[in-house]
Amino acid sequence: MHPHHRAPGRERVTSGPHARWFRARLAGAGIIDMGAGEHASWVWRSRRVRRARTSALAAGVVFALGCATTGVVLSILPTGVSVAMTATTYRIGDATLHAVAPGVYSGAGTLVLGHNGADLTAGGSAVVDGARWVGFCEVAAGGAAETCHLQSGTRSLTARDVWSAGTWRRTYGDGMRVDIAAARGVPVPFPVGR
Repeated sequence: MHPHHRAPGRERVTSGPHARWFRARLAGAGIIDMGAGEHASWVWRSRRVRRARTSALAAGVVFALGCATTGVVLSILPTGVSVAMTATTYRIGDATLHAVAPGVYSGAGTLVLGHNGADLTAGGSAVVDGARWVGFCEVAAGGAAETCHLQSGTRSLTARDVWSAGTWRRTYGDGMRVDIAAARGVPVPFPVGR
């Protein structure tokens, strides 16, 4: 390494008039090492520039933490799923079941519809996140509410859905809530949001 490339120190600064002039002009300026090697250089920054840079960095950190917090909250909140049913298809989220007989739909899962007096009943079976789920729902006459019982192995859930303005507002027995966009009375015997 050449002698003129060594790190700055007091031993390189003389007490001559030029050294005193530089010291007076650069008092309080920070020296930022830009790396080592033959082409190394230092950038001199005033206190004002350092304060502005520190403020900008602090604002960036606060913004990043805010975004991270928002992301965590949004990932915890259950997302809505839409359900649609016609005479030939039943769509739930990205999955589509096709009618194979009156009241029977099959595809990525199975849905069977029936009637118990004025109430509509629905049984469903599907693999959700690698687990086989079986569900049974009873939609009250008028289609304003449904009660579902869902089971995967030894795990069982109950859900109470109340229809309001184009959405089933589902509340699971453990208190978890999810909104399901659907037409009034369309049954959802599947563990949406679980």
